[in-house]
Amino acid sequence: MVKIAAIDLGSNSTRLLIAEISGEEFNILEKSHVVTKMAEGLEENGFISDDSRKRVIKTLKTFLKQIKKHEVSQVFAVGTAAMRDSTNTNEFIDEIKRKIDIEVEVITGQQEGIITSLGVLHFMENLQNYLIVDIGGRSTEFIYEDNNKVISHSIDLGVVTLTEKYFSELPATKDKIIKAEQEVLEKVNNLKIPNSKLLIGVAGTATSLGSIYLEQDRFDESEVHNIEISQLELINIKNTIRDFNEPEIIIKFKGVDPKRAKTITSGIVILENIMKRYENSSIIISKNDILEGLILKKY
Repeated sequence: MVKIAAIDLGSNSTRLLIAEISGEEFNILEKSHVVTKMAEGLEENGFISDDSRKRVIKTLKTFLKQIKKHEVSQVFAVGTAAMRDSTNTNEFIDEIKRKIDIEVEVITGQQEGIITSLGVLHFMENLQNYLIVDIGGRSTEFIYEDNNKVISHSIDLGVVTLTEKYFSELPATKDKIIKAEQEVLEKVNNLKIPNSKLLIGVAGTATSLGSIYLEQDRFDESEVHNIEISQLELINIKNTIRDFNEPEIIIKFKGVDPKRAKTITSGIVILENIMKRYENSSIIISKNDILEGLILKKY
């Protein structure tokens, strides 16, 4: 029996999973996330800002206390799109090592997708003809199976970058939504991915959408896991949200992290147009993703 921690330093949030592994058993001891907005301003400046670095470091210090409390044997930490794209990533990795004593590995978009698939497929057995979609802060991963081989594609499209470009002010105007949809479709149409019967959404955008759909007063990922949301229901949610400003979204949707209120419109726009492009009438939400995948990859 061994205790392992996985950390995902994402473009929008920093997340922790602590699990106990024994043979085939995978017991989650703790799961935390903080919206740290690492990619904020990256599109304009080309580097991770001092404020973003401070938010991530502060969060990692909190995570380190949880890791020590559980007497974790190993910690695996990965950085994704923001760290792939920033000019000061090496400097930031050195700072994390110096202040937190955690080694961070920056992984490619393809690696991100493959590791995510490990986490999803382990807990949703016997899946066939599936497409897993992971909408992040700065990139979106598409994972599917072809001839018994898992294939992963990553595109430069995420909720932080789309929000900065089109939805910096809420409520979202009809014109901005149309322009955002056009950009999403343009990028998605360039991918040569076969249509699938089963669309699976993972990570913060998908689980937040699930919370909105269930009208949760407090986020509960166990309730969100495995629910199915139709494309029509997704469009209805979008049509409701687009009339709200950021404080109204926070008040109306209590199960959504208040720091995600700004980016949820972007997430829904991306997801809706992926469903249209690949002709999926519904999406299934999975609570499992790259965090579980990181641990399963090592064990």
